Amino acid sequence: MTEKTTTVFNSTQINNPRFRDSSSKIIFADNILSSQFLRDYADMEILRKIQPEDIEDVSERYVPLYSTERNSDTVKRVDISKYLPQQDVRPLKLPLYIISLVEHKTQVEYNVVMQLLRYMVHIWEDYEKEMEKMHPGISKRKEFQYPPILPIVYYEGTDRWTASTDLADKIFCGKLLDKYLPHFRYQLVTLHDYSNEELLAKGDEISLAMLINKIQTFEDLSAFTGLPEKQLESILKDTPEYLLGTLTDILRALLYHMNLPENEVEGAVAKIKERKMGLLFENAKLDILEERRKVEVERQKAEEARQEAAAAQQEAAAAQREVAAAQLNQAISVHILRMVRQGASDEEIAKSVMRHFSLDKKQAAEKLAYVFGDSMAKE
Repeated sequence: MTEKTTTVFNSTQINNPRFRDSSSKIIFADNILSSQFLRDYADMEILRKIQPEDIEDVSERYVPLYSTERNSDTVKRVDISKYLPQQDVRPLKLPLYIISLVEHKTQVEYNVVMQLLRYMVHIWEDYEKEMEKMHPGISKRKEFQYPPILPIVYYEGTDRWTASTDLADKIFCGKLLDKYLPHFRYQLVTLHDYSNEELLAKGDEISLAMLINKIQTFEDLSAFTGLPEKQLESILKDTPEYLLGTLTDILRALLYHMNLPENEVEGAVAKIKERKMGLLFENAKLDILEERRKVEVERQKAEEARQEAAAAQQEAAAAQREVAAAQLNQAISVHILRMVRQGASDEEIAKSVMRHFSLDKKQAAEKLAYVFGDSMAKE
């Protein structure tokens, strides 16, 4: 996997997506965080009251698709039976649930809609086989239906997401088939579409985890440290101990991703266990002004270098124009003198110069004057 290196704080950051993938897997492997995510960010009213006990993680059953494990993808079976109106109860009394398929991305991927469709077909086929084992022949009955699947792409990248969310857009000449195409769409949840204040206002652990995952640069860290301490710490007031451990794992993955020293990493994650989110980066605060000064110095150096390069390019271009002008004048002079030796008239010479060098009448007269003097041009 390709790694990109950039400078973060006083160290080198390795932008390897697998670090982000591991962080995402930690988040969505937890049913409390997953239920909060579905309540806060999924675009479905039926999920607004979903609780952790309604969720079963079935990722191990579906994620190893085509013998390739996708470490950051999560599949949840969400029991909605107690939230559905009585008239919507299924006639065959089969399980009532929604499959939540969350695919995590750190950069734009233009074939994600097809990846999700493969997942969904795989899940439906597996469901059919499971129901057939329990009730032979059930899939052939008119009343048989497949469970709904909510496909979500959770995108942490900073570039704008430009991939289509509709499968039909990936079909060549799709408009010719129109209604005969599957218009399958997925929900896009873009982390950076939410401000820190919007996430903080949710007041739950999933939004705190998302706040942590937004930290990808020094400026992001500075913005995090500016959030109200009391509001941050109130989120962890009633958080179970095990979930504190999950949040420390998320932060640990982030800070090691930034290649920070182990003692600084462990010092920061300890603040979560102490429920002191407001002091999470208290040591980093001391370095903010110094780091900003360094960033500004480097920016000024880069700008000066850019201006010097631009000036050098302009000087080189001017020199090239001077050389080209001298070469053109020389070529015109040789052409004029050759025609004089051949006995051509001034009018013939002027027309020839205009034709060969794409000059107008005035420019041709100036070139004649340049070679023979003003008197010839006036005549």
